[in-house]
Amino acid sequence: MWTIDKICELTNKPSLLNALHACRDGHPLNKTADRPWRNAHFVAMQQPSYVIPTDACDWLLSQSRARGE
Repeated sequence: MWTIDKICELTNKPSLLNALHACRDGHPLNKTADRPWRNAHFVAMQQPSYVIPTDACDWLLSQSRARGE
């Protein structure tokens, strides 16, 4: 099962890390991000699949849908 922390461990790319951290409740980036889970999914999809596996991207999309984004 994927978590934000597990996906963060796969990358050091600032744009993806910021997008992932914005999904955390109470995180400063969460206050300004519109649809943070959908944004994290979009940014993750821009990475090669050997960096961010497809099933991790699928997990982000399912979290987005579960939150009505």
